Amino acid sequence: MVGSQTHRVPRSSEERQNHPPATSSIEESGGRRLLNALAPFACLVLLPARAPQGCKAVEQKPAVSWPGPLFLMQPPVEAPSPVLSLPARRARAWHERAFQIVLWVFVGTMAFSVAGTLLLKLVPAAMGIFGPYYANLVKAPTWTYMALLPVLPLLAYARTHSWPILAFFAIWGSLVGGMSELVGTTTGWPFGPYSYTTWLGPKILGHVPYFIPGSWFAMSLLSLDLASRLSDRRWERIAMTAVFMLLWDVSLDPAMNKAFPFWNYPEGGFYYGMPASNWAGWLIVSAVIAWGYEVIGGGLRATSRHAPLLYALNGLFPVVIALLYGLAFGAVVGALALALPLLAVAARGERLLGGQDRVLVPLA
Repeated sequence: MVGSQTHRVPRSSEERQNHPPATSSIEESGGRRLLNALAPFACLVLLPARAPQGCKAVEQKPAVSWPGPLFLMQPPVEAPSPVLSLPARRARAWHERAFQIVLWVFVGTMAFSVAGTLLLKLVPAAMGIFGPYYANLVKAPTWTYMALLPVLPLLAYARTHSWPILAFFAIWGSLVGGMSELVGTTTGWPFGPYSYTTWLGPKILGHVPYFIPGSWFAMSLLSLDLASRLSDRRWERIAMTAVFMLLWDVSLDPAMNKAFPFWNYPEGGFYYGMPASNWAGWLIVSAVIAWGYEVIGGGLRATSRHAPLLYALNGLFPVVIALLYGLAFGAVVGALALALPLLAVAARGERLLGGQDRVLVPLA
């Protein structure tokens, strides 16, 4: 297991007596005590499939913990910020400033690409001016976007995770994603036959662009963050992470395969030239990556307030590109797929923008 073991909250009344809460814990309010008193009855009505375990979890819920099975009934509780030393506060401030700078450059690359595409669509004669520089005008923002994509999660989670843990996440996600792409482009398994064009730059062993493994790490970690807000069960988080990755690809493929060919499928397929096997491959590879994050790496120690925004930006960008290239149906389907994880998170009382990092206490 990478890093130290996450502290688990005592589950029984005897354990709570032997392990009193820390003095920094948030005191229970009268409303919380009333909720805990009524929770067993509400649980039997609202969550019969999970009783009595769900009721028991609420009866024994500490003041600050993982939201538990009844987070359908109340917003998740945010852990109090620990008292940080001056160097730690300075490090967090530096991470946040660096994140904001990288984020604005990242957004700028998307804005440049969208503006350039829109200009050429509205004023085709502009190609006469920019034609000689067209390849560079496409590659420069695209390569910058791809290079910054894995940097953003590293900076976002540096506030709450140690660098060894982040290094493991980055290496595992990139290694599994990159190896699956190498196997896929050479054998056709598990995604089906496909290949990358030259627009994403130099390739590993002539098959997979160097930027691709980092994108697997970045988006899988963000997907795990969203999943961690929805379940306290490890295998549910792994499954949801794989599904959220698949939903991202639903928004991605029409733009990057049909609208602008960053990759292609020589045998074609039902969804803008993409075969169904591609989605099966995404589920398998994403589940393996999430399994490593959870089982080997111990899972996320905290969610990041920036995760919903980063997930949304990376899905919204290809949706806009698909729309500009006239793929209206693909854009609508992609937007709906992108919205599903975000709406699920919002329905649990989580803020998608302007929230806070929240410490997790995984129970399984």
